[in-house]
Amino acid sequence: MNQVSALFKKEIMESVRNFKLFVLLAVFIIIGIISPLTALLMPDIMAMVMEDAGISFDLPAVTGMDSYVQFFGNMNQLGLPILVVVTGSILTNEFTRNTLVNFLTKGLKRHNVIIVKFLYTALMWTFVYVLSAVTAYLYTMYYWDNQLENIWGAFALTWLYGVFLISVIMLASAIFRTSFLGVLFTLLGVVIIMIILSIHPAAAEYLPQSLITSNVELLTGESGLSNVLPAVLITVAASVLILLLSIMTFNKATI
Repeated sequence: MNQVSALFKKEIMESVRNFKLFVLLAVFIIIGIISPLTALLMPDIMAMVMEDAGISFDLPAVTGMDSYVQFFGNMNQLGLPILVVVTGSILTNEFTRNTLVNFLTKGLKRHNVIIVKFLYTALMWTFVYVLSAVTAYLYTMYYWDNQLENIWGAFALTWLYGVFLISVIMLASAIFRTSFLGVLFTLLGVVIIMIILSIHPAAAEYLPQSLITSNVELLTGESGLSNVLPAVLITVAASVLILLLSIMTFNKATI
């Protein structure tokens, strides 16, 4: 227990010193603010563009749904990649700087390193994501005041996918030992694998990738929570399995 608490303190100090926590906090708060703001201003922007082009077109009224569409789009295209890039070196730095040698020679269990780094990164992701989601939610309620039935379920899907990515980061870092290859594998390798697997429509709905494509369908009622449950269970199981593989790989690594 003393090892775990000491490692947690080490991770907190490092994330503050290298500004990773503040970078993530700034990025995700901005996403939470600009998503509803973009939805609110988009009709005016489109009207100006069409007026300059001499096009006459009646734009539909903006609703809270447009705000959430913007939020999930920004989170999938900007937030999640930044999460991977910023946290991609959380384990590889230990290889390049040899900072764990003294700890390991004094009896530090290797599996504690992976577990603590995973849990701390997951907690950091949870903290910044919840702030971002709550910010977007409050602004959306302020501008449109409409409550969507499955909004918290939709938020949770993206959160779970982020945890899945963190487990992949752990494994990629343990294998490649460089942040560049780890990030590249997480962002491209995993996506490519899922694209190949999703060629078969029957398999696509069970992949973790489907979590971040089902948010809007939940909000519109095209899909229910029961429809995404298989993908949720598979994502949880895959995250646990990948984390175990990370521990096994790190246990065999030469520090």
